[in-house]
Amino acid sequence: AVNRDQGVGATAHNNAVSVDAATPLLSQGSTKKSTVNDGRYIFEYGGQKIYEWEQSLEEVTIYIDAPPQVPSAAYIVVNILPTRLQVGLKDHDRFFIDEFTFDKVKTNESSWFLDDGVITIILSKCFRGQTWEGVLRGNASEQQGGGSSGETINETVDPLTKQEMQRTLMLERFQEENPGFDFRDATFNGEVPDPRTFMGGVGYDH
Repeated sequence: AVNRDQGVGATAHNNAVSVDAATPLLSQGSTKKSTVNDGRYIFEYGGQKIYEWEQSLEEVTIYIDAPPQVPSAAYIVVNILPTRLQVGLKDHDRFFIDEFTFDKVKTNESSWFLDDGVITIILSKCFRGQTWEGVLRGNASEQQGGGSSGETINETVDPLTKQEMQRTLMLERFQEENPGFDFRDATFNGEVPDPRTFMGGVGYDH
């Protein structure tokens, strides 16, 4: 679930964060390329930025603006589970993000930190080279019988954006496999292949 009033854009009332129940509004979610940070995407929900994110062959990195009244990481809770991400504040009864991830995550190789007012979460992909079309894919609390009263995220991208994501990962793979060449301006004729499975699959010894 996404409780927008608790997370990004939250306002403080007597040093507390207001959390209001919300109705699911799936049609309001959208992912677009950042015009400021190259390689990043912005996920907006209900007209509000929830987070920015980017991916490499191995990782997905999420950037969330922390509520302004949070002084340190000690006040933040981030639970990185194999198929689920939870982000919230300590001593609150609900997370402002509680969703299934796009696919499985290596929890022992994932991490998070707070720096300069931004929560940075690094998710290690179980399937190296896989193209994540978004970070989150549905409400974990509701599907597991939790009865969440927050909003449901179901992040997806259009086919052209997915092709651009695959192109970025393919160029990263080509650069990794051929370190003596520069693939920054390389183009593909037709549909971009899957970076995970192309030509026998991506290597895992890096």
